[in-house]
Amino acid sequence: MTSIQTAISGIEATVGVSARHLKSGREIRHNADDVFFTASTLKVPVLVELYRQVDLGMIDLNRRVELTDSLRVPGSGILKEMTAGINPTVHDLAMLMIIISDNTATDILYDLVGSDNLDNTMRELGLHQTRIPMTVRQLLFSVVGLDPENADHTCELCAQRLFNEAYVHDGAGYDPDRSDVSSPADLCRLLELLYSGDLLSSASRKGALDILKRQQLRTVIPYALPVGTTVAHKTGFYLGVRADAGIVYSPTGPYTIAIMAKHVTSRDRMAFDLSLAALSRAVYDALVE
Repeated sequence: MTSIQTAISGIEATVGVSARHLKSGREIRHNADDVFFTASTLKVPVLVELYRQVDLGMIDLNRRVELTDSLRVPGSGILKEMTAGINPTVHDLAMLMIIISDNTATDILYDLVGSDNLDNTMRELGLHQTRIPMTVRQLLFSVVGLDPENADHTCELCAQRLFNEAYVHDGAGYDPDRSDVSSPADLCRLLELLYSGDLLSSASRKGALDILKRQQLRTVIPYALPVGTTVAHKTGFYLGVRADAGIVYSPTGPYTIAIMAKHVTSRDRMAFDLSLAALSRAVYDALVE
């Protein structure tokens, strides 16, 4: 059994972790209130805000949205490769946003829920270190030195720079005052509110958790846990940044966990993920008794 401090010492980055067993109340915290870049874990707040607006009657999950060329976003996902004119439902977009981290789906939903609404909800929930001012397009363009408002700075050019890892570290995406940020404690609190049923209706709670449980990118929180462990979670990364946040359904009850890293120097993402997975397992061993 690896101790939490031993696992943390094996991570070549600045790392934060927050975890809370929802039955016993036992907590684990390391840099839990520090600000980290969210990368694609920003999609958890977007998912929660989406379902909040479904409950308010503002959004219909069965509404269809036509894919156009202007909506395509580089990076992860499949919608960017699809033929213009297809009409996925809002629910389809939410599923794609979470389970394969589809960036095009994310930005469609981000624009649908509205950045002001998203920000106001985070403030109302007391998640003061969670700020999501940038769409994924804005974030990715900024980290490779491009301007999404410049017609010459195309999605294809951004994708090529991302592929070549031509990152620009003085851009907005690497500035905590301008980028999408949160803290491990904030993400855990948001997930606890989602799980508890205090935030959404029963149907929306079930819908959001069902999507998170279908996650296909499983190299961090779930990777080293016992086979068959259910985890509802969302990963995120770009160069120098890695994160995963979710709910682990353990034999002694569920616990929330968020692991976030910055100043990552390793270019071997799988090896780095293994170090984070070891921390996830150490948290499991400490909380599950």
